[in-house]
Amino acid sequence: MIMEEKMKTKYFIIGGAGLIIIALAIFAVLNINKAQAYSTIQSTYTLGNTVGNTASNTNGQIQEVRLYMKNYNYATEPAILKKGIPVRMTADLNTVVGCARDVVIKDFGVRKYVKTGDNIIEFTPTKTGTIGIACSMNMYHGSFTVIDESNPNAPAEITAAPVSNTPAGSCGANGGGCGCGARNI
Repeated sequence: MIMEEKMKTKYFIIGGAGLIIIALAIFAVLNINKAQAYSTIQSTYTLGNTVGNTASNTNGQIQEVRLYMKNYNYATEPAILKKGIPVRMTADLNTVVGCARDVVIKDFGVRKYVKTGDNIIEFTPTKTGTIGIACSMNMYHGSFTVIDESNPNAPAEITAAPVSNTPAGSCGANGGGCGCGARNI
């Protein structure tokens, strides 16, 4: 009698755990499909400030930059920025979705979660070279280049850390994962 009770309890626990795993798998698959659908949407609106393709596009003393996702990577327009001139980066929320909204530009100490009504990232480039952009989970990557306009003949020194294209694992494996809820750099 006692043995039968233990067996029933054991099967109940195993069955419940199995149902939870199946429910989580279904939830994950449904949300992955949504994220993929959103990230492939082409942006059909124009930002208030037209952005060109060169670093010479500044509004007074502010560089206006558009941040968007293209083929699961961050991209910027323009892709070349000027050292020492403040940047106002506007995230295109039609393409920057999911964890990609938690933008990290480590070389400039930037980490910001962009959302409707708060999709502007501001910083001043203090280094030249190729600067990496990543989400806080290190799943999405991109870069832009900073040049020193005061010395146009000098090549841009690469002072920023190289961007890894190695796929990230979960919860910190290979520098990626969930970030374990941390909001600091």
